[in-house]
Amino acid sequence: MASIAAAEEEAETGPSAPPEVTARPIARRALLGAATALAVTAAFGETAAAAPSGDRTLALYNPYTDEHFQDVYWCDGSYVASSLHRVDWLMRDFHQDKVAVMDPALLDLLHRIALRLETRRPFHVLSGYRTPATNRMLRIEGYGAALHSEHLHAKAADICIDGVRLIHLRRAALSLKAGGVGTYWHYRFVHVDVGPVRHW
Repeated sequence: MASIAAAEEEAETGPSAPPEVTARPIARRALLGAATALAVTAAFGETAAAAPSGDRTLALYNPYTDEHFQDVYWCDGSYVASSLHRVDWLMRDFHQDKVAVMDPALLDLLHRIALRLETRRPFHVLSGYRTPATNRMLRIEGYGAALHSEHLHAKAADICIDGVRLIHLRRAALSLKAGGVGTYWHYRFVHVDVGPVRHW
């Protein structure tokens, strides 16, 4: 199990049953309409980039729980609450089954990275929210998790993308200057967070 982090500490929230997260994306909200739904699905088939009408989309995959999210998370000028709830569940601390409200700025950062890379593949989320208990466990096991990790505040994700070289993922994240970027070549993932701008 690979994970590390960056700067700050605390935060633990109780678990909540997953809505309909897991192996298949939930149907598009009714207000988007059938035509928009098809357009969004098509957009994901090509790239995580352009969705209709300025909607923001994300494609995520948790390889440890085999859960997927592929949907609109921002629409008509606001975040889609049902999508955020599903993302929170996918990015939970699965070691403890603890869920936190992920910072929407982190989702926007992932969306912008996908746009920059023009990839159609989902982000593999190796670590999202992390409880203090899991963070301590990782430190004890020698994974180098930071004492004051941004993961503890639901502001960080350790990611990789099949078919995208780590150097390209790193460069895309660094180019946005939107928070911390750490590259773990040995474990083959990039840490991104929406804390202070820094890199390692």
